[in-house]
This record gives sequence, C-alpha cells and structure tokens, in this order.
Amino acid sequence: MPILPENTMTTRCTDCGTAFVCGAVVGHSTCWCMEKPTLTLEPGAAAVGCYCSTCLEQRLSAQTSAPAA
Repeated sequence: MPILPENTMTTRCTDCGTAFVCGAVVGHSTCWCMEKPTLTLEPGAAAVGCYCSTCLEQRLSAQTSAPAA
C-alpha cells in the first residue's frame, strides 16, 4: 500500500479502509473511477461511499460474473 503525504486529501475505502486520493475530493473535475463501468447496486441499497481501485475492481468483477436475475 502506498504511503501518502500527510497533507494529501484522502478518502477511505468503504470496504477495506485503505486511504486513496479521489479526484473529486481534491477538486478535479473527474476521478480515476469515472473511467470504470458503473457499479450496479442491489435494489434498495444506498451508495455509501467510495471504493479503492482494488475493491472496485473486485465488485465490478463479481457484478459481471453474477448471473442475471
């Protein structure tokens, strides 16, 4: 896991707690996650935060391998 400077604005992953830089949080008009496919939430589920690249990739992989309902 990379060490981030103390003054870097970071976000914590909702799943694993890893600190990472979110482009939207630091004032950019986009973030690296916006280049990824949209994560589909379960019906009735609320978005609760951001995921680090590892957790987002795992969720996207599970989403694409899950059978369609």
